[in-house]
Amino acid sequence: MSIYKQAQQLLQDTLPVLADYLQETPFHVLEGKQSDAIEVFRKSGGIATLVKEKYGGNGLTAWEGVLLQLAIGGASPSLAIAAGMHQFSIATLQEMAKIGNGLESLMLEGISRSSLLVSSAFSEGQISKSILKSQIKAKEVDKGYVISGVKKPCSLAYCMDLLTASVQVEPKQGAPYFAVAMIHKATEGISVEKFWQAPFLQASQSEAVILDNVFVPHSMIVNVDEKSAYQSHIAGFVWFELITCASYLGMVYGLVARACEEERLKGDDKARAYIKLEASALSLKAVAEEMDNQTQDTLAQILAVRYQLQDVLAQVTQSTLSLVGGINYINEGYFGTIAQIVHAFNFHPPAKQAMYAPLNQYFSGEKLEMV
Repeated sequence: MSIYKQAQQLLQDTLPVLADYLQETPFHVLEGKQSDAIEVFRKSGGIATLVKEKYGGNGLTAWEGVLLQLAIGGASPSLAIAAGMHQFSIATLQEMAKIGNGLESLMLEGISRSSLLVSSAFSEGQISKSILKSQIKAKEVDKGYVISGVKKPCSLAYCMDLLTASVQVEPKQGAPYFAVAMIHKATEGISVEKFWQAPFLQASQSEAVILDNVFVPHSMIVNVDEKSAYQSHIAGFVWFELITCASYLGMVYGLVARACEEERLKGDDKARAYIKLEASALSLKAVAEEMDNQTQDTLAQILAVRYQLQDVLAQVTQSTLSLVGGINYINEGYFGTIAQIVHAFNFHPPAKQAMYAPLNQYFSGEKLEMV
């Protein structure tokens, strides 16, 4: 059984309602602005899949989380991006709970109990800006902080219940420092503006989330010292890359499966495509099995996997579409949509070109510096 088949079976066993919905709903409906996919994900139990059992969740392993993303990505790219944002946020909260003050544990229990969708504002993705330096500012006031800034794009913008955001705290006294804020969407000062103009991934709800003088009490801010912040960044990056890689790999698995179903991909061409995808999935599995203790080595490894995967997915997509043929490409919106979405993989931070120099330093035995 291929890894993609294993992924589909895990989805069916773990979230049968979602699995049936994805199988029965046409692709253009799943990917449309009015898609119900995110809500089905919520109601079917998807929210708690990666939440540890001690917090009331399913407690799936990192590799099982990868498999779920593969299966979801193969059916609905938009849901894979949206669900991946939630899963990344959950994973990050759980990493922070290892060193936190207890707030993270309480939030995880509440998320699991109340089926709350969690979005993330950790990387603003601005050109020439460091992804380690938050552009969201938290000014200390009496009894808490006033937070202002913009996260765009931010998946789950409309349906999120909770936003986790990295912030640059400006205290009344002393130097600015890094912290993480947990903000309920109903808090006054939060708004959503249209941002996503691309014709694909519309159902991921990737819009601009505006924080305009949002008051957050001291109890909802987690201060992170320099050492802990560094480790949190490493853990967060590893989880983000792992989940994002799984999502896009699943999309191309889905493309290959569909081309096979339509008998446009067969024989040696089919074998060549699956060999590349299976090898990529095994690379993700190797990283997933090291997720209990992320180090600089883990981060360098997942970045290497991610940048190699970008090339592999582009190659498999191009070769598969060439066999699908122009008429099918023109007449079926699915193929053209997947071609555009796969290319978007290149735009997730950190960009390959920006990381060549830091990775060269790492491969020479020096510390890996994120940009």
